[in-house]
Amino acid sequence: MNDTARMEIAVYPIGTGDSSLTKELANIFRVLDKCELPYQVTVAGTIVEGPPEKLFALARDLHDVVFSPTVERVVTVIKLDEKRVS
Repeated sequence: MNDTARMEIAVYPIGTGDSSLTKELANIFRVLDKCELPYQVTVAGTIVEGPPEKLFALARDLHDVVFSPTVERVVTVIKLDEKRVS
């Protein structure tokens, strides 16, 4: 069985009070680099490939890492494409 899926994810910190998201983006890239899954950054989001359970765990990590004392709300949009072959 093929256990590889593709996830497109976009994480949006809301209400930072600052137009710069440098710190939040740096935290996101730190998590992506540590996950050891192939990823590609696009203008609409980031595409990551891997087993679905790792993708869901990564989505949670990316969502959580953006929260800080200056970011109290985060919106995360996820698309998951998985094909199962018997």
